[in-house]
Amino acid sequence: MTDDGRGRYADRLVEEIQRQSARNWEKPVPLGQKPGTVPVFPAHRLPPWLAEYVNALAVTLQVPTDLPAFLVLGALAAAIGGHAEAEVHADWREPLNLYTATAMPPGSRKTPVFKRVVAPLEAAEKRLVERARPDIIDARVRYNDAKYRADKAQDDVGRAKEEAKDEAVHFAKAMAELAETIEVPLSPRLLVDDVTPEALASLLHDHKGRLAMFSDEGEVFPIMAGRYSSGGANLGMYLKAHSGSQIRVDRKGRDPEYVERPALTMALTIQPAMLAKIATIEGAKGRGLLGRFLWAVPPSNIGYRISQPDPIPADVAATYAEGIGALVDEFAQWDEPVPIPFSFEAVAAIVRFQTMIETRMKPEGDLPHIADWGAKATGHIVRIATLLHLATHTQAWRTPVDGRVAMDACYIGEHYLIPHALVVFEAMADRPEREHARVILGWARGRESFTRRDAHRNHQGRFRDVEELQQALDLLEAHGYIRRQPTPTTGRGRPPSQRYAVNPLRE
Repeated sequence: MTDDGRGRYADRLVEEIQRQSARNWEKPVPLGQKPGTVPVFPAHRLPPWLAEYVNALAVTLQVPTDLPAFLVLGALAAAIGGHAEAEVHADWREPLNLYTATAMPPGSRKTPVFKRVVAPLEAAEKRLVERARPDIIDARVRYNDAKYRADKAQDDVGRAKEEAKDEAVHFAKAMAELAETIEVPLSPRLLVDDVTPEALASLLHDHKGRLAMFSDEGEVFPIMAGRYSSGGANLGMYLKAHSGSQIRVDRKGRDPEYVERPALTMALTIQPAMLAKIATIEGAKGRGLLGRFLWAVPPSNIGYRISQPDPIPADVAATYAEGIGALVDEFAQWDEPVPIPFSFEAVAAIVRFQTMIETRMKPEGDLPHIADWGAKATGHIVRIATLLHLATHTQAWRTPVDGRVAMDACYIGEHYLIPHALVVFEAMADRPEREHARVILGWARGRESFTRRDAHRNHQGRFRDVEELQQALDLLEAHGYIRRQPTPTTGRGRPPSQRYAVNPLRE
C-alpha cells in the first residue's frame, strides 16, 4: 500500500471510530458539579413512614430521591413551625425551621413533586381556618360593637355641655381603650408564596413568625437580590427569620412592630446555572445567607425515565398525609415553643459530629473554604435530628431526642449534606477556566466536532496561551461535553491539531 493509500485508510478508520464513539454519549455533568461525586439522599435514615413516601414518590414521578426527601424535610419543619425548639443543653437552643435548595434542570418534574408533598399542609391549613372561624366571627362582632360604642362616645364629646365635657371625655376614652383590647385574630396560615422581603416581614408579624415558603421556580433568590426593591439586596429579614432573631416591622402611619421569634421555612428548587448567580448577590457570602441553606445537586435523570412507573401505594400516600396533618394539629396548640431536650446519647452524637466538622475546617482540611456553611452545619443537624424525633414518636415532645435518631441526622450531614455543599460552593466559585469553558461550549454547540486550532483561532484575545485554552478543554472533557478523537499521523509535515467530538446531549 502506498503512503497515500495508508493515509486515506487511516483517515477512514478515524472517521469510523468517531462515528461509533458518538453513539455512546452520556449526559454531561453541569459545569461546577464534580463528576461522579454526589451521593444519593439516604432516605433509609428517615422515619419509615417518610422513607416509604419519599421512595414511592421518586419512583412514581421518576425524579431523584433527593428532591422529595428535601421537600419532606421542609414539610416537617413547616408542620412544626416555631411551636418547638431543640434544646441540646441549657445554653444551646435551635429553632426547627429549615432553608433548603435543590438544583435541578428544567423539565425535572419539580412541580408535581411539590404539589404532592405540600398538599397535606394545604389541607391542614384549611382545617385550621375552619376551626378558627367561630372565634374570629365572635371577636369581630364584639370588636365592631365596642368600636360603635367608642365612636358614639366620641361624637357625644362634641355635643356635651361644658359642665359634662370631662365626664364625656373620660367615658369616650374608656370605650376606645375597651375596643383596642379586643383582638380579632387573622385566619391561620401555614404557607406563603414568593413575596418581597417587606411583605414577608409583615406576614411573619401577622402570623407570629411561623410560615413556610415552597417554591419550584427559584424566584426567591432574585427577590432577595432586590428585584422589586430600589434599595438593592434586602437579606436582613431572611437572615433573622432563619436564626430566630427579632425582626422589626415598620408600617406606614403606625408604630414599629416586632416578630420576637421568627421561624420561616423555605424549600426551594433552582436551576443549576443559577448557583453562580446566587453567589453574586450582594452580601450573600459575607453575611452568611449561603451558609443557612441545605444544598442538594442531584444528577439529572432526564432521558433515563421510564414511561409507566408504579403509582404511589394508596396506604403510603394516606399515611404521609395523615402524619403531616397530625403534626400540624399537635403543635398548633402551642403559643410558646416547647423545648425538646436531647438525651445523653444524642448529645454525644452531636458532639462527635461537631468535632468532625471542626477538624475538617482546619487549614489542612477539606472544608476551610466553606467555613461559613461548616460553622452552621452542626446547628442544621440538631434541627434535623429534632424534626426526625418528632416525626418518629407519638407525643414526642414528652421525650428527649434519642441517640439513634441523632446518629441518623449526623449520617445525613456527613454522608450527604457535606458532599453536596462542597459541590455547590465549587459551582459558586469564580474560576477563570470555568468561564472559558462556558464560552467554548457556547461556540461549539451545534457542531459535531472541532479542533483545538479552531477553538484558538475563534477566541483570539481570550486566552493568554495554548495552555489556558487546554485547561478549558480539559474541563469540558471531564464533564462529558466533548471527547478527544483519534488523530491520524502520516509522519509528514505539521501534525494535525487535536480534534474533539461534541456531545449531542444537553444538560
